[in-house]
Amino acid sequence: RSRRMRMTSVQRKRIRPIEFSPPLIIPDGDTGHGGEHHIRNLVKKFVENKIGAIHIEDQRSGSKVCGHQGQKVLVSTSEMISRLNAARLQYDIMNVPGVIVARTDSDDATAIDSIDDDRDHPFVYGATDPEIVPFKNVSLAVIRSFYQKGFKEINGHLLYRISDKAYADAEKWLKKERLDERISEGVQRIKKESAALKKLRYQARRTGEGQRDVREQLAAVEITVKKVTEETVDGTLAGIRHAWAEKARLMTFADAVAAAISAGQHKRKLTMSVERWKKFANSVSHAEARERAKAMGVDVFWNWDLPRMPEGFYVITGGRDMAIARGLATAPFADLIWRETAKPDLSDDKAWADAIHAVFPEKMLAYNLSPSWNWDVWGFTDEQIRGFANELGKMGYVFNFITYGGHQTEALMNGRLARALKEEGVLGFVRLIQRALRLAHDPAQFPLTFVGGDWADRFRRAARGPSLTTSSMGGKSTETQHRKAVEVPTSVLEKWLRMWAEHWNKQGVYNEGDLSVELKERWAGSEDMMLNLFDEAHDKIAEIIFRVDKDRAGRRFLAVKDQNTVKKYRARRLMTLMHFFLLHRFKTDLVHYVSPTDDNRLSVRRMIQNGVFRESRTDDPNIIAMEVDTARGQKIFANDESIKRFIARQFKPSDRFTESRRAGTHDA
Repeated sequence: RSRRMRMTSVQRKRIRPIEFSPPLIIPDGDTGHGGEHHIRNLVKKFVENKIGAIHIEDQRSGSKVCGHQGQKVLVSTSEMISRLNAARLQYDIMNVPGVIVARTDSDDATAIDSIDDDRDHPFVYGATDPEIVPFKNVSLAVIRSFYQKGFKEINGHLLYRISDKAYADAEKWLKKERLDERISEGVQRIKKESAALKKLRYQARRTGEGQRDVREQLAAVEITVKKVTEETVDGTLAGIRHAWAEKARLMTFADAVAAAISAGQHKRKLTMSVERWKKFANSVSHAEARERAKAMGVDVFWNWDLPRMPEGFYVITGGRDMAIARGLATAPFADLIWRETAKPDLSDDKAWADAIHAVFPEKMLAYNLSPSWNWDVWGFTDEQIRGFANELGKMGYVFNFITYGGHQTEALMNGRLARALKEEGVLGFVRLIQRALRLAHDPAQFPLTFVGGDWADRFRRAARGPSLTTSSMGGKSTETQHRKAVEVPTSVLEKWLRMWAEHWNKQGVYNEGDLSVELKERWAGSEDMMLNLFDEAHDKIAEIIFRVDKDRAGRRFLAVKDQNTVKKYRARRLMTLMHFFLLHRFKTDLVHYVSPTDDNRLSVRRMIQNGVFRESRTDDPNIIAMEVDTARGQKIFANDESIKRFIARQFKPSDRFTESRRAGTHDA
């Protein structure tokens, strides 16, 4: 604002205002990091730092993982609502209309820490095999087996205490299912790697452990042994967990009763269909559902304690249905609701959004366009990825974001800069950073102004008055170096365009006001660039898509990939002026037209006529290649009069063009 106050009205109109006020920040409140008091303090700290928003999720503190990692453990629905209420209460106390985003990880969760809330019961898995051994005992028995084989670092079972009988029953079950063989295979694999390490240590003692190569070899083998041990134990447990789940025939209570009904295992005439039963069971507590099942003559074995994990967590189904239930439960207590998902799937996203809006039509939804997804493996085209957020917006996802895009951007750019400095020295910094900043017209290209140097001077001048003689932005400031034009600025083309507009205004062809120029990357990070022309209403009237590079001989060439002009301004030398500017700015030796059109061929003939191009090759239908007559071009660019004559079609064709035309060698 301070800088814009010092601009003229024309400058303010042409220069886009930049808002330097703090942006909307919705910080990651995670699980709240504890109980209600922790959430209260977290919200308080955010507000004190001018942040009036927070997102809170329904994972369990202490077991919290990234939303795109496995083995997520949820808290009960009531606990999640309590977290949201605690945040809202603190906002109310501080008289702040804070924004609360309620996130659920239930779409891909595998466990829940309690079954206190009836709303969670329909999603809890239970074992339907009455002969199955509790999973907790089986899991601890597997870990103890490795421990008893001499691997004392594998000792997680010592955190718990179960009876010898419980261990014996679990080991008997493992043997019965021949799962003890998997444990034996894992033990042998670790022993093999450990034996190699033991042998290497023995050799090191004989040859001398002080040798650097020996120490490095030992360290590498030790790391390998640790890695193999972890992978073996984890793999063995995962395989046995899967086998146990199959034998236990895990399912929800609603599905267990539905399976019994379908199999004809009911003692009296049914009062409802399977579909009606599932709808009922998914809306009531387990106790009420079991009571109704018994009334229907269906009494199945189903136990949700048998699958419990050593930590005491209950196994759940997760998925969209649970995410819908969580979203509906938390919607009245949050401003936006967010479902964390494992992949970009518009049909699934719409189903969830429709279910929420069926009950809360105006509810705002949030969506994580996650960097954790590999967007390219899901079969999307570039156009589909480009329009993905727009499609979400139509469904009511009004807050779309990328969670750690900034983190990855820093890693990418810092890595590129480090490589550029290593390979090219300071040129790497100049090419990758300084030139890119100038092309983007980024405020950071003026480093001292960017950090407030000019504002600081004005502040000191206001405080000291005329006595201030030590301006930091004075003549010795290196900022002046960045104010000097290195490349031919776009203002040169804008000056030419004022002449063009004046000429064609008199002819009654153009009356759309001042023309403006935009030179930029085709898209962020692209090596292709765009030169755009806009009228005063900022409607685009012409564009060139191009790239500047060097060939194997070191000659700079301008590769024109596409060019377009509004029809009524064609054949008015507007596009030719744009080409002149690119040649003037980039000092190219050659021009290539890629996949040339008839308009390109016409442009080539005219540029040869004007003597800017020496010759052209058209033997390849996919490209036209020309040499640039730099000296001839500079005559045209030399002064305003030569440009005016060219615009008015008074520029005399070159002698070379006349001679080639007489000889019949001109490219048509």
